[in-house]
Amino acid sequence: MLRFLGFGRGEDVVSVLWLQGMCCGGETVSLLNAEQPDFVTALALSSLDLVWHPSFSRVLGTEALSLLAQYGSGQRELGILVVEGAVPHGADADGDATSSPAAGIAGYVIQLAAAAKYVVAAGTCASFGGILSSRATSVRATGLQYLRDRLGGVLGNDFRSRGGLPVVNVSGCPAHPDWLMGTLSELSRDHLSKDDLDKYGRPKVFYAKLAHHGCPRNEYYEFKASALAYSQQGCLFENLGCKGTQCDSDCNERLWLARTGSCPRGGFPCLSCTSPKFPDGFVPFFETQKIGDVPTTLPLDVPKAWYVGISGLAKLASPKRLSRNATSYRPVDTQDEEQE
Repeated sequence: MLRFLGFGRGEDVVSVLWLQGMCCGGETVSLLNAEQPDFVTALALSSLDLVWHPSFSRVLGTEALSLLAQYGSGQRELGILVVEGAVPHGADADGDATSSPAAGIAGYVIQLAAAAKYVVAAGTCASFGGILSSRATSVRATGLQYLRDRLGGVLGNDFRSRGGLPVVNVSGCPAHPDWLMGTLSELSRDHLSKDDLDKYGRPKVFYAKLAHHGCPRNEYYEFKASALAYSQQGCLFENLGCKGTQCDSDCNERLWLARTGSCPRGGFPCLSCTSPKFPDGFVPFFETQKIGDVPTTLPLDVPKAWYVGISGLAKLASPKRLSRNATSYRPVDTQDEEQE
């Protein structure tokens, strides 16, 4: 692909082969929205040669199958296998992947993963099964090495690539282009180790924070000044189902769309789409489940007893400015009590 786009091919390039399973293609679309640098430039800067992609490559049909066979057999050296989307796969009554994968994409994933130096799961569906493994669907699908938050998947618990790593999961629905390109770039230089991954195989540099960190509504959150409807100014956690305090990602600091946007910035609650429990573990999406007045999805970064004890006091101490703005669709008060 890069040669077709005009880039030369040196001796130190790392081949990247991209397979697409069951998904919406969101990771591919996300990469096409990459900026600073754009997707093609990022590949060149990282000496990555995208040798095949189902949407970008002109090689299709029997030629494509022949190319996959060459990489799967070792005739051509495969640096990084990227899989986007869940993999159709048999499952037992508890949802665990069985040892007999379905024909088709699962077979190619298994063969190519065994040949690749590194394997990357692009997006939550490839990482954990995502929407395609939801109990609300009749589809039997799984992630590459996880089925939701349990090890397993089409490649099994003990899979390690030639480079010694488990599947590197770049989860998100979709994953931010920086997460994808940053991971591929680090792997191309052999700079990513097992210690750099969290317990779900995600690069810590992108997933060690919560989406809640950096949220522009955090002042409202601290004083429990909460919105009652979408697009109001207040915190979306208490009433409208925001799961930012449960979501491992830096997307509220890294931002999307010309580095300007995120879900809460658009007045929309975080759905914790990077989590292995997404989507089943966070439904209903648009309301906050509670026991009494206490949300059942309490923040991961504070002790539960602390949150329950302090939330009532925080409301009592809330500045009138926040209380008035919280349920407004635009700022109506910019003064603190001390100025009133």
